[in-house]
Amino acid sequence: MPMIIGLTGGIAAGKSTVRETLASRHGVEVFDADAFVHRLLEGDSSVAAKIDKEFGSRCLGDDGRPDRKALRELVFHDVDARRKLEGILHPLVRAEWLAQREQCLAKGAHFLADIPLLYETHSDGFFDRVVVVACSPSVQMIRLEARGLSAETAHAMLASQLPMRQKVEEAAFVIWNDGSMESLRRQTQFLANLLFDN
Repeated sequence: MPMIIGLTGGIAAGKSTVRETLASRHGVEVFDADAFVHRLLEGDSSVAAKIDKEFGSRCLGDDGRPDRKALRELVFHDVDARRKLEGILHPLVRAEWLAQREQCLAKGAHFLADIPLLYETHSDGFFDRVVVVACSPSVQMIRLEARGLSAETAHAMLASQLPMRQKVEEAAFVIWNDGSMESLRRQTQFLANLLFDN
C-alpha cells in the first residue's frame, strides 16, 4: 500500500534534510512547497501580475519578477499583506500537491509532501501520517539569524506559524532537531524504516 505522508514543522527546524533523506528511499515521490512557490515567483507571469496589482512595484524587481526579500519583509510585518499573498499562492500550491497526490495513489507510489503551513491550511486530513520536524525556539532564532535575518524579522516569521507545541501534539511522528546532523539523519532513517518497510 502506498503511504501518503505530510511533512511539516517549524521554520529552520530541519525539514529539508528530513525530506531529502526520505526522498532517497526507492519509490517515494516528493512535493516541496517552498520550491514550488519559488518557481511560481520566478516564472509565473500571472502570479507576478497579481502581486503587482496587490502590492505595487515595491515588491517587484527590475526584471518584473516578484522580489522575494521585499515580499518577506512586507508580509512578516503586516498580517493583512501576508493573508493577501497567501490568497495568491496557497490555492496554486494546494492544487499542485493534490494533483501529485492523486497521481501517486493511482499508480501505487509513496508520496511525501513538504508543506510548512500544513496545519495552518488545514491540509492534514489528506495524509495517512503527518511528520513534524521540531526544535526549540532558541535554536530556531540562532539558525534564522545565521541566515542573515534580523531578530525582528525572525520573531515575526516564528509568530506567523502555529506554536511548535501544537504541531507536535497533532503529529503522528516527531523528529526533534536540537542536536547534530548525525542525530537528525539517524532519526530520519529510523522513521523511514517505520513508514516504508512495513
